[in-house]
Amino acid sequence: MKRWKAEIIMILVVALWGLSFSLTKPILNDIEIFNFMAFRFLIGGSILSITSFLLGRMKIEREQLLGGAITGAVLFLAFTFHTIGLKYTSIAKNAFIVGSSVVFDPFIATYIKKQKQTKLTWAGTYLAILGLALVTLEGHQNSINFGDLMTLAGSIILAYYIILVEEYVKKYDATVIAAIQICTVGVLSLIVSLIIETPTIKLSPQAWRGMLFLGILCTAAAYLVANITQKYIPATNMALIYTLEPIFAAMFGWIFMSEIIGLQAMIGAMIIVVSVVIPNIDIFIKKVDGVLQSE
Repeated sequence: MKRWKAEIIMILVVALWGLSFSLTKPILNDIEIFNFMAFRFLIGGSILSITSFLLGRMKIEREQLLGGAITGAVLFLAFTFHTIGLKYTSIAKNAFIVGSSVVFDPFIATYIKKQKQTKLTWAGTYLAILGLALVTLEGHQNSINFGDLMTLAGSIILAYYIILVEEYVKKYDATVIAAIQICTVGVLSLIVSLIIETPTIKLSPQAWRGMLFLGILCTAAAYLVANITQKYIPATNMALIYTLEPIFAAMFGWIFMSEIIGLQAMIGAMIIVVSVVIPNIDIFIKKVDGVLQSE
């Protein structure tokens, strides 16, 4: 597969993830949070597991199973906070705060992994924090609401998840790791739902269509394709493609949910996108210099 084709496919995947915000929010009006997560991730995990089995990749080692379960548990916490946040804040604000999880990576990498960061990385991080403040403080209440705080907590956990999972995908089959992770999220969601909620399968036909779309396309297919295309797309370019997710989310929220993002939040969102690009400026310059010198 050529790189440009992989990038186009990955942009479509990110668009699906952006659409998932608009599909999730109305479903949360009819079903409780962990009940919803159990359905979505058990559907997605089952399909990924079947796919891995058909591809002959289900020979699982103990360390691989343990790594998938640990990272899956962390992913479960991140999705829990993000889903709670989505219920109590707007799609656009939730999406941009979720998308800003990358700004917490330098702090975690520096103080937990003891890895030094470049000045451009820190510049992008601090700029993203400014953007976050503008997004979360937007609105007539001019304050951070409960949903924003929950989403922010989930983004910090997601940043740790991204760093943690990097160690395992280098050692094991990324597709199998993804299947274990998603199944872990589904099982943990089901357990919590049975303990603190009253699980139900009585949803409207429209809600079930949305749930199946989320489970099959936005979870199973999207994670599988993301793992495959990452073989052809450099990590720096992949990070830039991921920044399109909150933009797609805001666009679909405007189209399907009639949500309007204010000027202040729009400026903050643009700052967040720019902040993610900044750490890659030096890499881009080096690539351009290399091309010019080769000519």
